This record gives sequence, structure tokens and C-alpha cells, in this order.
Amino acid sequence: MKSATKNPYETERYLSEYLLFHYGDPTDQCPFEFVPRSWLQFHDRLRTQCLLPHCSKGSIRALDLGCGVGRFSFELGLIADEVLGIDYSKAFIEAACKMTRKCSIPVTIAESGKAVRKAKAELPRDLQKINVRFETGDAMDLSRWAVKPFQIVAAINLLCRLPSPRKFLTNLYSVVAPGGQLLLASPYSWLEQYTPRNEWLSSRDVEKLLRKDFKLERRRDLPFVIREHHRKYQLVISEVLTFSRT
Repeated sequence: MKSATKNPYETERYLSEYLLFHYGDPTDQCPFEFVPRSWLQFHDRLRTQCLLPHCSKGSIRALDLGCGVGRFSFELGLIADEVLGIDYSKAFIEAACKMTRKCSIPVTIAESGKAVRKAKAELPRDLQKINVRFETGDAMDLSRWAVKPFQIVAAINLLCRLPSPRKFLTNLYSVVAPGGQLLLASPYSWLEQYTPRNEWLSSRDVEKLLRKDFKLERRRDLPFVIREHHRKYQLVISEVLTFSRT
């Protein structure tokens, strides 16, 4: 993995963009009314549209790999009794931990050129008493979480930022309990700075690699928007695959 000094996910710019993406007010995320408001509720839609109904008789434990600044970990807490969010970025995890304590973080929003303004990234009220904790960790080494597998495992927009997605996918069975579910989302936006070209995968490749241990139950295309500045936005279409562990 890249060192912290070269990792853009440790920079103030990325931290601000992702806090706004995860927790920002919709008018701060994108003020233009012709952009559908539903595109700004990505993590809520992941929970309501992509997760399978859970029928576990015991407690439900969830693992959110590549959790970023943590919004989907909190969303998982509406379903699970215990949630663990993991990310390689120390800056992202520090922000997620701060959100659990304060439920609000100041964020810098880019406007134009050097112009910025201040706003707040706030945790919705219904997510403020969720049993969630966050740790830094490397998703390429799943062994530390395989001792006690989880009923729900999520890897949201993580795959195309890993150095070896094939290895990651073939080891996922170890952290998902039998009968549990895996939520895997990716826009497949491969870049050589993160992933060697010979490791780039298609959706079909992902299905084949998981077929031995998982059954594909659901497929959805979910758009989301990340603001760069007042007049520039990333529109990303993430393919969300929901698997059950066989």
C-alpha cells in the first residue's frame, strides 16, 4: 500500500470531500435542483435497497471494510447489534471516531479557485446511538477478523483501490459466517496508481471468483455524487452485488 505521505486519502481535500459526501446537508453536497436528490442519499439506499432481510436468531455482527469516514457503518447499526468499521486511512478513521463522539465535524467546502466556506458534517439523529467502533486496518489482510466471522460484511467502493483484488475476493469467505451476507459495491474505476493492470476485474470476474463460497442474490446500479467544487461534481455509478454465504 502507499505511504501516508503519498496517499490522497490522508489529505485534507479528500477528507473534506468524503465528510461532505457521507454526512453533508444535500444543499451543501449539490445546490443544483436539476440533480436528483436521491443521488445524494447513497448510504441510506445501500441499506434499504441492497441488503437482504436478515433472519439470524442470535446477535448480528457487521464488518464494514473500507468504511471511509464511516456513514455506512452507522447505517449498518440500524440492523446489526455490533458494527466494526475498518479503513486504511488514519485520517478517515480519526474522523469516523470523532463523529461517534461529537456527532458533528466542521468541514471546508470548496467554492471556486481559492474560495472556500465552512459548514458542518452532521450525523443524523437516528444514527447517533448506534453501537459502532472504528479501527485502522488493511483489507488485504483479513486474518485478524476471521477468528469470529460476521453475519454481514460490506466492502463499498473499495475493490478498485486494492493492490490485489483477486486475493481479497478469494479470502472473503473467511470473514462471512455461513448463511451471512456480503455486500460488494464497485464502480470498477481502475487506476494503475492503486492496482496493477493485470489485476483489473470485470463484474463477471468478481462473480466467478466468489462463486465457490457465495450465491449472488441481488444486483443494483446505484449512482452517487461527490462534490469537488461549486461547479464540478463526480457522478459515479456503483454496481452493488449482494451475496449470501453458502
